[in-house]
Amino acid sequence: MSEKKFKFEFPHVFALMFILTIFMAFLTWVVPAGEFTRVKQGAITKVVAGSFHFVKAQPQGFWQIFEAVSKGWLQSAGIIFMVFFVGGAITILEQTGALRVGLGKVVKNLKGKELAAVAIVMTIMSIGGATGVFANPVVALIPIGLMLSKALGYDEVVGFGMIYLGAYAGFNVGWGNVFTVGIAHDIAQLPMFSGMGVRVFFHIANLILTFGFLAMYIKRITADPTKSLTYNADKAKTEATIQEEKEENLSLRQGLCLLIAVACFAAIIYGSLYMKWSFNQYSVMFVMMAVLCGIVGGLGVSGTAEAFVKGCGTMVYAAFVVGMARAISVVMIDGKIMDTLVYWLSAPISLVGPVLGANLMLFANIIINFFIPSGSGQAVTVMPIMVPIADLTGITRQVATQAFQFGDGFTNCIIPTSGTLMGCLGIAKISYEKYVGWFTKFLVVQLVLSAVAITVLQIMKWGPA
Repeated sequence: MSEKKFKFEFPHVFALMFILTIFMAFLTWVVPAGEFTRVKQGAITKVVAGSFHFVKAQPQGFWQIFEAVSKGWLQSAGIIFMVFFVGGAITILEQTGALRVGLGKVVKNLKGKELAAVAIVMTIMSIGGATGVFANPVVALIPIGLMLSKALGYDEVVGFGMIYLGAYAGFNVGWGNVFTVGIAHDIAQLPMFSGMGVRVFFHIANLILTFGFLAMYIKRITADPTKSLTYNADKAKTEATIQEEKEENLSLRQGLCLLIAVACFAAIIYGSLYMKWSFNQYSVMFVMMAVLCGIVGGLGVSGTAEAFVKGCGTMVYAAFVVGMARAISVVMIDGKIMDTLVYWLSAPISLVGPVLGANLMLFANIIINFFIPSGSGQAVTVMPIMVPIADLTGITRQVATQAFQFGDGFTNCIIPTSGTLMGCLGIAKISYEKYVGWFTKFLVVQLVLSAVAITVLQIMKWGPA
């Protein structure tokens, strides 16, 4: 009998997240429960430096594991329903024919300028990311990237890359993000947004690297479409049919539907910039877009409702993966081990010199980002710990801030605990397994370069100027 060779198969993303939830529940039985004392200063809840203490253990058992899944979905209800509404609105827009005809016009106008269009979109998104505007709203903007990518003749990965990777090329090293570097500077008692020149340089360098990475992917799938992470033969045939119909004229109804869609996306951007909108407000806009496009586009009341339900159904995977991602954090918080893990990760930094210590600070923040994927949440948790350690070891506070920002930032593009990332991948219908295999090499390059930058900045004793 021939021996069967063992072949590792990456688990389904739901299975992966449930396995991680179980693992975190196991850790609540072996990792001592602990907490930092937190105080509220204005709208920000800060951790008190040196306040870590052990508390009564709260081990998470069989019931709590399944309860965490339920809690994760409930706590992520805002983004989950927004994802559903995105699906409903886009499906209605598709059934009016506005997307098909509109994309044909875009293809005609951008012929031969495809890469330039990708670069422009990524640059705009990265500026929004660097200023903190396109952090959560990026989920609502993914459909724009997918539509544009389709019009350019590319796949969903390029659409995802233009919007998500573009935004996070700026967010991960953002020079004007009040939610990350702004909070970190406040806690470190540094001038707000000091050191901007260095961070703008990092932003430009990271944007160029990210665009280059995506451009290489575009070159690969252009030469061989089967290399696409989302390739399948049936979809290729469908897209070929769409390309054949691109010369169709836009009707008045279809033109009005496209104007409604543009107005809704513009409102989302404006609301994020000036009115502090969140997922609930984005959901309202997509519901409005769905209803108005359905009626104006001639689908009728019942047709609009049927298309909306159908569209929501296409987003079940994307919506549920967001809740599953949140379940992992729920177990750590309920089991009171998150603060303990943060404390343990930060402790070795004080035992080494400033250059190595600064790199350990970067490494600690990379790991902590898995447990606390929120940039502002990580800032208020780690900076009160990192600042006194930095002072004791000779690490400048500006370098400590940058170590936090790099550590919090780059892994946002790969950690499964990020609801925003998982939601975007779900909407784009990109397999997490394939995405990780594709993106990991580039992430390693980013992290190596960030370590080099931290080393140089600490040697230069980079200050608050």
